[in-house]
Amino acid sequence: MFQNLKRLDTKGVDSVKPGLGRITAALEELESPHKKKDYITVAGTNGKGSVAACIASILEANGYRVGLFTSPHLIDVTERIKVDGEEITRDRLEETLGVVFTACARIDVELSYFETLTVAAFLYFNAESIDVGVLEVGMGGRWDSTNVCDHLAGVITNVSFDHTEYLGNTLGEIAAEKAGIIKENALVVTGCSDEALSVIERKSRENSASCHRMGAEFTYREKEDLSFDYVGTEWNIPRLKVSLGGTHQVENAVISVATAELLTMRNRYETDPEKIREALAGVSLGGRMEYLDREIPVIIDGAHNVAAGENLVESLEFYHPGTKFNFLVTMLENKDIGGFTEILSRISGKLIITELAGEKKSLGTEEILALVRGRFDSVETVKDPLKAYQRLLGYGEAACVCGSFYLIGYLKETIENEKALDSD
Repeated sequence: MFQNLKRLDTKGVDSVKPGLGRITAALEELESPHKKKDYITVAGTNGKGSVAACIASILEANGYRVGLFTSPHLIDVTERIKVDGEEITRDRLEETLGVVFTACARIDVELSYFETLTVAAFLYFNAESIDVGVLEVGMGGRWDSTNVCDHLAGVITNVSFDHTEYLGNTLGEIAAEKAGIIKENALVVTGCSDEALSVIERKSRENSASCHRMGAEFTYREKEDLSFDYVGTEWNIPRLKVSLGGTHQVENAVISVATAELLTMRNRYETDPEKIREALAGVSLGGRMEYLDREIPVIIDGAHNVAAGENLVESLEFYHPGTKFNFLVTMLENKDIGGFTEILSRISGKLIITELAGEKKSLGTEEILALVRGRFDSVETVKDPLKAYQRLLGYGEAACVCGSFYLIGYLKETIENEKALDSD
């Protein structure tokens, strides 16, 4: 059963194959499903999943049927493909993957894991008669598989250092990769600044695209409770608040509102500003400042680079001022574990290091230990993630798991399975 899903898993969730030739050939063989609906593409180093979810929620609240394609998933691959907030079923995904694999066999093309799911998403969105789809870029932008469609708007949340082995070693180089999503005559919405913004502005001019910038064409006034007043080109909406946890989610919400405003101004998708309030208040996304226990705060967060680490620590300080957190971390081998844990050490007493089994290629516990010595009151290595989590809880103190979406996904799945067994 579910042979196509098993075949998908053999491709390796982390496999990267630069270039759009393979996916373009597969889509053409399937009669170009990516050209039959409107799309909005969201790129950026951090926050792109949150922005994509917020944009989808705003459009749904205004009566549109919306497809949402995001990554990574935490527990089940079906999380990546949704229509009006509902995940694709495993049966439908199995069936859709079969169509993709059959088409690829006809033309002798082998897609990566992410490319395969991107094609499946386009097929499913067409079958479900969406009005508009929101696509979260997997990595970079220029040759990401989501970049095959001519979208209405390209959103670039921010640019910082991550995936440097693929995207470049300077902010300008990374910004250029992300600016690769900018299309001819399309809208561009960005929260970038400085060097990254200059690259995006230049790319927008080259493509006759209309660039709308945080702090220029739209801005906001933040309140002490993390609500905010949105100030745009035409809209002024007071006291908005997003349900996603984290101080950084305010800017993500602002970028989402700006995108909705611009689509309305262009008469593409009419949005009632008042319905934005309910949309932002109801948006949800797992693994972002998610509480597993609120009596003693136990939080999971997908932060896995230095900029996201700064956002996480700022958020923990905001919600729990003066509290020291114990952290459980692992990181993939291409991440800046030294810089990341240095940020965590500002509010941490104890650190537990664990590993991910299989193909995920996390750094080994001893490798991480060598990079973090002297920064924490105590550092432990527990190779098994579940035992490491149990050790973390054993302290009976405020705790946070971060460093990898794969780690928090594994723990969430294990915890939910245990709850299901207990209830039987």
